[in-house]
Amino acid sequence: MGITFSGLMMLNEVGALMAIPLYTSMSVELGLTPTQVSWALLSTLLMGAVSIAFLSKAGDLFGHRKLLLVSVSMIFIGYVISALAVNFETLVIGRALVGITAGQALIIGIMNDRLTALSRQKAIGVIAGGQAIGVTLGFGLGGLMIELGATWRHSFWIGAALTLISLLGVAVWGSDSDAVVRNRSIKKHIDIVSVGILGLSLTAICVGISQSTVWGLTSLSTLAFFFGGLLGLGVWFSWERRSKNPLVDISLLVSRRLLPAYAVFIAMGVGGMITFNLILGYAQTPFPVAGYGFGLSPLVAGFLFIPMTVAGIVVGRGIPRMLGRVRPRIPFVGGAVLLLVAFAWQYFMHEHLWGVLVGVLLYGVAYTMLLTIAISVIAAEAPEGKGAGTAAIYIGIALTGASVGAALFGAVIGMGVTPANPIPAAGNYDAGWLVGVGAAVVAIIATASLSRDVELTEAVSH
Repeated sequence: MGITFSGLMMLNEVGALMAIPLYTSMSVELGLTPTQVSWALLSTLLMGAVSIAFLSKAGDLFGHRKLLLVSVSMIFIGYVISALAVNFETLVIGRALVGITAGQALIIGIMNDRLTALSRQKAIGVIAGGQAIGVTLGFGLGGLMIELGATWRHSFWIGAALTLISLLGVAVWGSDSDAVVRNRSIKKHIDIVSVGILGLSLTAICVGISQSTVWGLTSLSTLAFFFGGLLGLGVWFSWERRSKNPLVDISLLVSRRLLPAYAVFIAMGVGGMITFNLILGYAQTPFPVAGYGFGLSPLVAGFLFIPMTVAGIVVGRGIPRMLGRVRPRIPFVGGAVLLLVAFAWQYFMHEHLWGVLVGVLLYGVAYTMLLTIAISVIAAEAPEGKGAGTAAIYIGIALTGASVGAALFGAVIGMGVTPANPIPAAGNYDAGWLVGVGAAVVAIIATASLSRDVELTEAVSH
């Protein structure tokens, strides 16, 4: 089960990341403005924010495997539409469908019913390793396609092929949860109002943050979307507290048993976007032109993330064993501290190629530790029969964190950049790594607040 789901997540990462280096050629062929290009990217995040809550809740009621097959099928259709796009409108529709990211939450719903606590942690570790592999393969494949003269349409066709492989894997080897049996005699009800409020609120926050570099940080549009989204979350919180069939137990959501695991995904979302963008940008900048950088091709620059892959595989196997012997709070804090070390290291050492590789290794260890432990805590603490719905919250938070990271990167790297001087100063990268340090501090605060009573042993099982 772990290998099947890990393959699904790995192929999703490859399909999503390999197209990024080819967006420039896509914008030229379709005649897209910079704003339209940003919306082509943003539509993927927004669809995830809108769809995750509904699909996860539906999985808790009607069967997780059934909804997993539906969501992966929609991603496949999205890649096909993207590959055939002839204008901005069809491209956005295709990229939006690719953003359906309910897979992780639905997988947790299945694992909660089918696996013991220890086996679930092992599977989550394998999945984290698969995602780390997908990052390196995605960036590397995107760079290779540029070297071979492939187009952005080729990348989307490959994404469609990889998604089809994932779909067949889930259909042949994927297990299902007990949701259908468990809910056979009860009236199935999805609080569409609650799901809608949550999805639209997360969407508004993502739009406000991601578009702040286009509209302006203090523009009316930016502030309206951002604070409107926050207000919407407040309304959703109040609605859930009064609901007879809530999406998630609010008292559990805000407790020290679960909230820290959710909160750490904000730091991980910001840190991930900062890491990938800063390393790729610096590595591909030619030194003779900017006075800094390594001048690497996109293909070679993508291989800088190989240490993250190695870390994901090794740490993904070791963390579940550790969680069987110690309470999760200790390694959770350790992962956050290591994240801080990784960003501080990059701040001082990113001018050296070997220093970047060491920093990527440190980041990979910290990322895998935090991801494995946070998802394990969320899966273990989820109320019975609500595993996917509870997990959906962290995915929405991660999407929001990624939007924050993208906006912060754009703001930092764009400081002092003008049409006459389009190359960022070396100090912009220093400032970017300091943003990562700030994200790591947030992670330390979040992990340190996890209740000491939370245990992830064989005794904790649904």
